[in-house]
Amino acid sequence: MERLCRSPVTTILFGINLTLFLSEELFRFFFDCSLFPYLALSREGLTGGGWWQLVTHAFLHGNLLHFVVNMVALWFTGPLLEELLGPLRYLLLYVAGAVFGGILQTLVTPGSIDLVGASGSVCALLVGFGTLFPNLQITALIFFIIPVKMKASTLGWLVIVASLLFWLLGIERQIGHLAHLGGGIAGFMICFFYKKLGLVRRITELPPPLPD
Repeated sequence: MERLCRSPVTTILFGINLTLFLSEELFRFFFDCSLFPYLALSREGLTGGGWWQLVTHAFLHGNLLHFVVNMVALWFTGPLLEELLGPLRYLLLYVAGAVFGGILQTLVTPGSIDLVGASGSVCALLVGFGTLFPNLQITALIFFIIPVKMKASTLGWLVIVASLLFWLLGIERQIGHLAHLGGGIAGFMICFFYKKLGLVRRITELPPPLPD
């Protein structure tokens, strides 16, 4: 809890995600209606003028597992990135991941399908962190069970390559792999420029990097 108290933007993002997830569940249970037609991202919604969906879709989730996975990733990456980048640059990274991921998924996917989830934003955070600190040693939980030590850049590349391959091979078509890919690309580009422009704060708590 102390971690979130020191990260106001992450706390707000977490709160919005939780509020909309619970609201959607309550609306479905008590009123048999949904927020998806208004806040989820779809081609039909965009052509109808619903440009807010480019952002709002990233605060809705299809089920509890979908919500938990994204919030766990936000919990582990958000506070540190917020400290490194500052609130405004961190928020820009998060929103850009949602927008770029949403655009790519919506433009390429045929028909008008509702897209929801913070995965594009989360992938932007993961890839962005790997871009800022490519040689930093991290421990990633594969399938949330198996701990594997790797460079932060390796995790970033895994996000991008796996998203592209899963889309090309048609694996788990109900998952927005292109949203993950678009978010990851946005994270790389934005953090690459942050780093080049010297906009990343220095903190002393980071572990030593792995050798090249």
